[in-house]
Amino acid sequence: MHFQSRLLGVIAVFGGTMCAQLAFATNGYMPHGIGARNKAMAGAGMAMPEDAISIVSNPATAVFLGNRMDAGVSALMPNRNFTALFDGSNGEGNTFSFGNVDTDSDKDIFFLPELAGTHQLQNGSAFAWAFYTRGGVGGSYKGGSATFDPDAGGPLGITTLPGTYGDGTASFELTQALVDLTWAKKLGDRTSFGISAVLAAQSLDVKGLGGFSKYTGTFASSNGAALPENLSGNGSDVNYGAGLKLGVHRLLGEHFSFGIMYQTEIKIGASADYADLLADGGKLDIPAWFKMGLTWQASDRLSFSIDTQKIWYAQVDAWGNSFTNIYDCPTAGFGGTDMDRCLGGKNGPGFGWKNVPVYSLGSSWNMNDRWTLYAGMSIADQPVAFIENTFNIPVFNLTEAHYTAGISHRLRNGNELTLSLMYSEEESLEHLNQLDPSQILRLTTDQFDFQLSYSWGL
Repeated sequence: MHFQSRLLGVIAVFGGTMCAQLAFATNGYMPHGIGARNKAMAGAGMAMPEDAISIVSNPATAVFLGNRMDAGVSALMPNRNFTALFDGSNGEGNTFSFGNVDTDSDKDIFFLPELAGTHQLQNGSAFAWAFYTRGGVGGSYKGGSATFDPDAGGPLGITTLPGTYGDGTASFELTQALVDLTWAKKLGDRTSFGISAVLAAQSLDVKGLGGFSKYTGTFASSNGAALPENLSGNGSDVNYGAGLKLGVHRLLGEHFSFGIMYQTEIKIGASADYADLLADGGKLDIPAWFKMGLTWQASDRLSFSIDTQKIWYAQVDAWGNSFTNIYDCPTAGFGGTDMDRCLGGKNGPGFGWKNVPVYSLGSSWNMNDRWTLYAGMSIADQPVAFIENTFNIPVFNLTEAHYTAGISHRLRNGNELTLSLMYSEEESLEHLNQLDPSQILRLTTDQFDFQLSYSWGL
C-alpha cells in the first residue's frame, strides 16, 4: 500500500510538472548524466549503480539497489547568444535577412526535479520507477528585426518587421516529463535483465516565427491566399507517447562490471497547434537512445568507469531534416515545385541535427565510510550540422565537452546527500544565413549545471 501511494504521488507530480517551464540541454537535449552521482562522473558509471534513478540509464540495475528512494533537483544555467553580422541583402532577391543584432537569450536558469524508487521482490526480481524531466530548447530572443517579402511577390513588397524573425520575441520551448516503470530480474549470480515502459508527455510552445508564413505548405498550396494558423503563437500544445527500454548488467569477474541499454524511439502524437511548422504535420518524436558502459573497481575505495552512448536525432524528421529542404517549396522564391518540402510538409524542413555520439570517463573515490568524491569528463559531437543556423536560433545547443565533479555524504541516520557540478565550455557555430548567403550568423553557447540529491532506504 505504501508503495502504491508513492507511485500515485509520482504520477501526480508527472502531470503537474507539465504546467511548469523546464529545459535540460547538454547533449542536444539529452542530459549529460542521470542522477547526481552519474552527472558528477559526466554520465559514466551505468555499470556501477548507486541510486534508484540509475534505472533510467539501465533498468537491469534495479535488482542491486535494495529498497530505496532518491529525490533531486538541478539548476541548469545555459548561456545562449545570437549574432547577425552585416545587414545582408535586406530582403532583395527573395532573401530573408536578419537585422544587425547581438543578443542573449533571456531564459538563463531552469530548475528540474527527479524522483525514483526501487522495491525488491521475491526470486531475485525487483520493481522500480523513475520520474524525470528534460527538454533542452528554451531560448527566447527579444529585439532585433527581419527584412523580407512576407507575401512572396504580392502587394506588400519587401518589409522590415520587429523581432528576430519579424514576429516579435522568438522562442521555442520544448518540455518533456517521463516516467519509467521497470521490472528487473537476476539471471544467475552475475547477470541481470531489465525492461521499462517509458511514458512521456511533451509540451511545445512556439512564439515569434510568424515571419515564416510564406514558407509553409498551407500558404503554398493556396497560392498565397491562406495564411497558416498552426505556425506560431498558439500556446502550449501537450501530446503523449510511450516507448520501451531494455537493459542488461553483467559482472565480469571480481573487479569489472558491464552494462548495456537501448531505448526505442518514443512516438509522440503530432502537435496540431504547430502542424504548419514541424515536418510531417507536427510530428516531434523522442529519438532512440543507446548506452553502454564498463566499470573497473580498482580497489575497495576507488573505481573508474567509461561509457559511450548514441542519440539518433537524425532519424526524427523534424530534428534531422535539413532546413535547405525549404528551397524546393514553391513559394520560397528559389524555383522549387515540391509542396512536401515546405514547412509542415511530409518531408518539410527541420533543424538539421545529426546523430550524437557521447564518450564519458568518470571516477569515484570513497575517502572513508561517510565521504565520496566524484569527477569526470565527456566529449560529444554538437548536434547542429555546420550549415544549419537559420532555423536553429531559438532552439540550438552546441555543447561538446563537459567537466564535472561531485561529493556525496552519508549522514548519521544512513541517508545520503549528493552534490554534482558541471561546466560545459563555450562552443560556437558561424556560417552563412541559409536564406541570405550575403549575411553571416553566429550562434554561441556554454552551460553550468548544479544538482542536489537526497537518498534514503525504505
